[in-house]
Amino acid sequence: MSFFSVSKLTFREVLKERFFLGILTVEVLSIFACYYLSEIAAGDTVKVAMDFILGFFFFLSSLFVVMVSTSTLFRDLSNKFIYIVLSKPISRESYLFGKYLGVISVYGFFLFLSFFIVTSGMLTISYFANLWVPHVILVERVLFFTFSLFFMGVLLTAFSFLFSTILTSQTLAILVAFFLFLIGLELSPVKELVLSSEYVSPFNKVLIKVLYYFFPNFSLYDLKAPVVHTQLPISVTYLLLLFLYTLLYSGAVLLVTTKLFCRREL
Repeated sequence: MSFFSVSKLTFREVLKERFFLGILTVEVLSIFACYYLSEIAAGDTVKVAMDFILGFFFFLSSLFVVMVSTSTLFRDLSNKFIYIVLSKPISRESYLFGKYLGVISVYGFFLFLSFFIVTSGMLTISYFANLWVPHVILVERVLFFTFSLFFMGVLLTAFSFLFSTILTSQTLAILVAFFLFLIGLELSPVKELVLSSEYVSPFNKVLIKVLYYFFPNFSLYDLKAPVVHTQLPISVTYLLLLFLYTLLYSGAVLLVTTKLFCRREL
C-alpha cells in the first residue's frame, strides 16, 4: 500500500460526505443573498455584489479546508481505520502525506466547482443589473483569485494537520486552526497601525514585527480587491512568489507535523 492509495481513499471519503455538497449549496445561496444585499446599496450594485460574493467565497473556502483537514484524521482514529492502514506495509510518513494529498485534491476539486459557481453568479448579476455603465468582470482575475485560495488551502491544511496531531479534541483543533487563520488575516493592518503610531513603545514594535514574520500571513491570499476594482494591478509574478511562500512555509509545518505524528502513541 502506498501514499497514493491513501490519497484516493481520502478523496472518495470526503466526496461522500454531506458537508461537501452542503458547503456548495451554501455558496449558491450566498450568491442570491449577495444579489439582494447589493440591490439595497447605493452606487455600483455589481461591484457591491462582487465584493460580497468573493468575501463569502474566501470565508467558505477556509472553513471547508479546516473542517475537512481536521475531520479526516480524527475520523480515522475514532473508526480505528488508521490501525488497519498502518498494519499494511506503509509508514506513518506515507500515510500522513497521503492524507494531506487527498485533502488538497478534494479541496482543489471544490475550488474548481466553486469557480464556475461564483463566476456564473457574478456574470448573471452583471447581466441583469440596471447600470448606465456596465461593470467589467475579468474572468481571468477570478481565476487568479481561485489559485490564491488554493495556495491558502495548502498552507491552512498543513496547520490543521499539525493541530490535529498535537491536540486530542477535534473541536479544539478546528477552533485553534480557524483562530490562527483569523490572526493571519489581521496581522498586516495591525503591523501598519502599530509601526505608524508614536505612542507604542519600541519593544512592542519589535514584538509585532517578530509576530508578523512568525505567524502565517493569510491576508496575502486575499486578492478580492484587484478582482472587484479592475484598475488595480495584479501579476503572475505575485502568484509565483505566493506559491514559493506557500511551498516553503507548508513544507516546514509538514516536517514538524510528521516528526510529531511518528512519535505519537496511537
